[in-house]
Amino acid sequence: MKLFSMCRMVLSAGSRYATEILLTGLLTISQMFALPVVAAGFAEAEAPTILITGANASHGLAFAEEYAALGWNVIATCRTPAKADRLNSLAADYPNVIIEELDIVDDVQITALADKYRDTSIDVLMNNAAINTFRFGPNRFGRIDYEWFEEILKVNIIGQLKVSEAFQEHVEASKQKKIISMTSTGGSIADVKVPIAVAYRASKAGLNMAMRTYSIALKSKGIIVGIIAPGTVDTEDYMNAEDPSAVPSNYRNMIKAGRLAPRTAIDDMIALIDRLTLEDSGVYYEWTGKVLPW
Repeated sequence: MKLFSMCRMVLSAGSRYATEILLTGLLTISQMFALPVVAAGFAEAEAPTILITGANASHGLAFAEEYAALGWNVIATCRTPAKADRLNSLAADYPNVIIEELDIVDDVQITALADKYRDTSIDVLMNNAAINTFRFGPNRFGRIDYEWFEEILKVNIIGQLKVSEAFQEHVEASKQKKIISMTSTGGSIADVKVPIAVAYRASKAGLNMAMRTYSIALKSKGIIVGIIAPGTVDTEDYMNAEDPSAVPSNYRNMIKAGRLAPRTAIDDMIALIDRLTLEDSGVYYEWTGKVLPW
């Protein structure tokens, strides 16, 4: 009777109040039949949801593109959405993509976003945002900027862990229950060969330890923690460029050295994430699925 009365009200109400009444009705239905609450803006209730940090460029944008195309609900976060032109274009093309502002070391923003989506289950939380110092040149001993070093540690370790804990309940409430941290082969202590990028390497080794420890704490809750080193992925498809001279020199060098992973590595990582089980929680993987040494 309550739902029937609301329907009559919608039919008789002016447009000024129709939306409000409909939303109230939907909330009532959800409460009556224990239906899942869908995040504001998402049209598909049954689709899985992924939250990606640092989704405005590089790997994060590529993941957002692929998950959107797969029909997932994508919460794509970045520090400055107004400047994220390609991400905004993606959201314009896909109604299942919502862009949110998030700086992963801003406690107020983290808490506010977690509260905004408090009724939304998140199947995959992808910790992608990070400072990649390899892009700014080698950080050599004798010339270390220690303030910059601290910032790298803060973003690459503490930021990822803060976001993970803030959204832990959202992940626990989902079907897939996965927290994924993008790390690096540079975080492998066993594999260090050259004395450069100490801050970046230390941050990724620290992230590995934090997430390995976190995985043990979450295992009883059924939450899977994935630790994946994506390498440098050719997200711009430079390998197939019609004009090789137009490819940035650092990417040309990586292509020659065989250090650039193909664009399809994003799909390979999505497949890897999809097949992760609790037995894989806390394991250090390369994008190929190879287990890496700590």
